[in-house]
Amino acid sequence: MGPSYAGIVYWRRSLWNGMRCVPVLLTLDGGRLHACDRHGAEVFAAPAGRVEARGTIFGTMLLTVDDRRYALVGEGAAVSPAPSAEQRRRLDEFTARRTPSAEPILDFASWWEALAGAGVTVR
Repeated sequence: MGPSYAGIVYWRRSLWNGMRCVPVLLTLDGGRLHACDRHGAEVFAAPAGRVEARGTIFGTMLLTVDDRRYALVGEGAAVSPAPSAEQRRRLDEFTARRTPSAEPILDFASWWEALAGAGVTVR
């Protein structure tokens, strides 16, 4: 099943409008990758083996899930909203149940290794 990871990243819903860069809680647990928005709604969920990730020269991680692409970055724009209380609560819950197989990811670069280790196709 592999280790579990969680962290807050920013989804660049628009490449040009910084206000559309919103926080998502990204979790990798039980071989599945999940993303939830500020309101707790699921953005996507898929088995890691059905996800592809590639990077850009600007440090953006492009995830392709079920033929839909999501541009993720480690930090939002100056005008981006902060993570919601619900996202922080869920991340705190994840951190509280930390075991050797459940780790919070605090820096964006660490996601690459975690995703590759879970079976995500990393290019």
